[in-house]
Amino acid sequence: MNCSRALIRTLTTTTTRRATKEVHPGYSKLRVKMAEFQVDNGQPIHLKGGVIDNVLFISTVGLTAVGLGMCLQFFYSMAFPPKKQ
Repeated sequence: MNCSRALIRTLTTTTTRRATKEVHPGYSKLRVKMAEFQVDNGQPIHLKGGVIDNVLFISTVGLTAVGLGMCLQFFYSMAFPPKKQ
């Protein structure tokens, strides 16, 4: 009975428990990076990383276009095979 009361008291406490240690510097850098992505500057989220994100996006679109072109070429060659002479 006393154990359950202690557990309930522990779970329903209203005091704020704060860590006495300082925050790791890597966490601070992560928070700054997250804040940059939260800014509403009209860019989609996949382009907010800068130049590298733009290069990756353009190369992905280019490779997709090349793949689509090759698929269409394959379908055309299968639909209309070359005639044997």
